[in-house]
Amino acid sequence: MWLDRAVKWLLPREEHFFDLLEKGAERALASSLLLVQCCESKSDDERELLVTKMSEEEHAADRVIHEVYEALNKTFVTPLDRSDIYALATDLENITDRVDETVSQLRLHALEDLPDGSRELAGKVKLACEEIQGSVRLLRQLKQLDEIRAHCKAINVLEREGDQLFRDRIAVMYATEKDAVRLIKHKEFLEALELTLDACDDVGNALETLVIKNA
Repeated sequence: MWLDRAVKWLLPREEHFFDLLEKGAERALASSLLLVQCCESKSDDERELLVTKMSEEEHAADRVIHEVYEALNKTFVTPLDRSDIYALATDLENITDRVDETVSQLRLHALEDLPDGSRELAGKVKLACEEIQGSVRLLRQLKQLDEIRAHCKAINVLEREGDQLFRDRIAVMYATEKDAVRLIKHKEFLEALELTLDACDDVGNALETLVIKNA
């Protein structure tokens, strides 16, 4: 173990991995902002434009993750454990994928309205992505571990609040909604939002693992 650390200390490290991780966090945040806009929009034309923009954002996130994978294959010494970089980059990209899948339902299911709780859940996704961006920016020096932990705790709190909100909204929906098709569409949309928030929590868990290893 000490020999591995000595080698990593002596050899030059590829610091651009931090740039790529920050880009991944930026793409996640940008996608969360589009998600909020989709949930707040009242116009079908505006939603259609936002869905198209989200598809472009998903492609941009794909390019970032491919850069990470390619760099990992070419780099001998990385600034963080190779497996941690891979896991974090993958989890960041998964947020954008989840958002894309969520907003695509607007087109797929031709949703005319959104279920109660949609804007609140989308807002929590945005807040979680802001916490993620803040924590990823602190990775470069790995000297502010307590601050990273605080961001991770905030993400976990948002995820738990989102779970409770999701359960409450589903319970009300089953008790009051009489249209079976509308019930299914609305339930799937809320589930997609909740899964997106879970993806944010996955990033928080990956960051916590990284902090533990580097404490």
